[in-house]
Amino acid sequence: MILNHRRYRPFARSGRTMILAIFATFVLISGLSVFLSTRATSRSKNQAVVIEVIARQRTLAERYTKEVLLVRAGRKADPQLTATALSQSAEALLNGGTAPAMNGDDDDTAVPAASGSVVRGQLIESTKLIKDLTSLGSALLARKPQHVPQTAGEDIRAKDPLERLQVLTALTSNVALNTARNIATQDDRNIASLTGMQLVLGLGGLVVSLLLAWALIVTTRRQTAHFRSLVTSSSDLVLVLGSSGCRYASRSMCRLVGRGEEELLGTGLASFVHSEDRPLLDAVDRWDGKMMLLRVRSAGGDWRHLEAHVTDLRHDRHLRGILLNARDVTERIKLERELMLQTQRDAFGTQLAEALEMSDDEDAVYDVIERAMSEISRELPMELLLSDSSRANLERAAANPSAGAPGCPVNSPYSCVAVRRGQPVEFESSEALNACPKLRERRTGACSAACVPVSFMGRALGVLHATGTPGGPPNAEQLAHLVTLASQAGARIGTVRAFEKTQLQAATDSLTGLANRRTFEREVRTLLRAGRQVAIVVADLDYFKAINDTFGHEVGDRALRIFSQIAREAVRDGDLVARWGGEEFIFALREVDSVKAVEVIERLRVKLAGAHNGDHPRFTASFGVTDSTQSKKLEELILIADSGLYQSKNEGRDRITIGVTPIDTTSLRQLIEDDIEPDAAPMHEMRPLLHEAADEEDPRPTGAEIR
Repeated sequence: MILNHRRYRPFARSGRTMILAIFATFVLISGLSVFLSTRATSRSKNQAVVIEVIARQRTLAERYTKEVLLVRAGRKADPQLTATALSQSAEALLNGGTAPAMNGDDDDTAVPAASGSVVRGQLIESTKLIKDLTSLGSALLARKPQHVPQTAGEDIRAKDPLERLQVLTALTSNVALNTARNIATQDDRNIASLTGMQLVLGLGGLVVSLLLAWALIVTTRRQTAHFRSLVTSSSDLVLVLGSSGCRYASRSMCRLVGRGEEELLGTGLASFVHSEDRPLLDAVDRWDGKMMLLRVRSAGGDWRHLEAHVTDLRHDRHLRGILLNARDVTERIKLERELMLQTQRDAFGTQLAEALEMSDDEDAVYDVIERAMSEISRELPMELLLSDSSRANLERAAANPSAGAPGCPVNSPYSCVAVRRGQPVEFESSEALNACPKLRERRTGACSAACVPVSFMGRALGVLHATGTPGGPPNAEQLAHLVTLASQAGARIGTVRAFEKTQLQAATDSLTGLANRRTFEREVRTLLRAGRQVAIVVADLDYFKAINDTFGHEVGDRALRIFSQIAREAVRDGDLVARWGGEEFIFALREVDSVKAVEVIERLRVKLAGAHNGDHPRFTASFGVTDSTQSKKLEELILIADSGLYQSKNEGRDRITIGVTPIDTTSLRQLIEDDIEPDAAPMHEMRPLLHEAADEEDPRPTGAEIR
């Protein structure tokens, strides 16, 4: 039971108080020293400038006298300027201010007010002498020297004004010299006083410093003991390395590896460090101030990642080594790697989605898939196997352009275990007992594999198959990319197929597989707008109503499919055949006129006549032909071709007739613009057959023609 409730604090308040006391004492002594020094120094502050100005006063007085004499002699000079400078300098020396500049002398000089009764008395006397000197000089220049009073108490007995001027000059110079001497003497006393105070402060500071040093040593020893306890019990992993290997290992480091400190000293530490990281220890001196990442085998046998801050303390006479302060960051490394892989997967998925979105057909989708395979890995063979329209067979749709295809022999979707399970599967080795049978006995030898099902809206489309070396299947990152590729590829392939199916249904006739009326009109109008030559042929099966009535609609539908097949075989790839409606068909033959179109349709008619083999009733067709030289409008061309069809019907059927314009162009255009039904036109002008042929009364085929 712990009875002492006192808190253990390495940075106790007593330690802080001692440090604050040391700091306060230092500040106090330093402040006192500065204060005394400043006070002593302030007495002689700017005295050099003052002495210089006083010395200049002597020179200015002599200059003034010379200039007065020069002016009296008729020479050019300006004694008034010198007199002004003398007076202003005297006033500045006495009361403080700025001594003016003179030609050939200093610039304006700021001087403080004079201190000390002796110096101030001398400066006052100097000011009076300067006043008397300048007054006498002005009187001499004015030719009235007898009226100048003496204000400084000087006793000059010379009667000659010039002699009196020279005497005043000498007195002014002497007073200035005495003032400078007094100031210099005062400075010497100040310096001596300052030296004494500094000596006292130095001795006092030395004594106080020794006392504070002793107190600091006591405090430091106490803190060192605290720190020693903290270091030995801290969870931080501390190592000290020297030239001979490890010199120190903390208790936490020993606990991590499950060994005593003796086993880690010297070269023992290297046996617990990963072989790939041992060169870092050999070059640890290059990592000063940096972070180093090491892998160390723990007591449990797993590798732990240590992030160590390196500090070179070989210059420290107590340590003489390199300090590694490390901490276990294994969990952080795992998390960072997972986040990095997730970021890469997201980036791969985003780019793949954008590329697939720009793919308009299956071939473009397969090209994107192959490029994605190469990006996942250039070394792993991969292939995409998709089911055909029967959904019973698998065919290779894409393969890795860099490594090729593994050549999986699976032949149907549900023969693949990944498709049956509906989730990715991995096989470490094709020789394992639970390996997929399709992996065994391949010509490339034993292998590992990963299979990912490809589906769209829950319906299996195929499988994405990749192989590797035995024991080395695609890693976690590659498998994640394969799953992303399979998912997005399945969605895009299913979407493209559904869209193509919808487009096919919208553009073709479901019974015959031919283009429907809407597609035909769009394509032919495009040709006519481009000014292309095109021939239009309309066709109608003869006696088709009788076939339906006699043999049923299944036989009639078979007849329509037979005609459609023969029609496709009779025309070129660029020509267009469409079912217009019922038993009516229409052709657009490119770059031919009506005459050449008749030749093409005649081959079709002959082939149709020879196509009856007893599986269906015999039937024929009638045709009407025109071309774009007759009109540039599709509606008009159909009406003209329809007139040819009408003529073929009237002349006995099973024939081809080139249509002619049944009415003048104006009447024809008016008929179209007024939306008049063709059968409303007069019989002698036009009788449309394209939608009426099936309604005529046809004789029934004889029994000999029907099986």
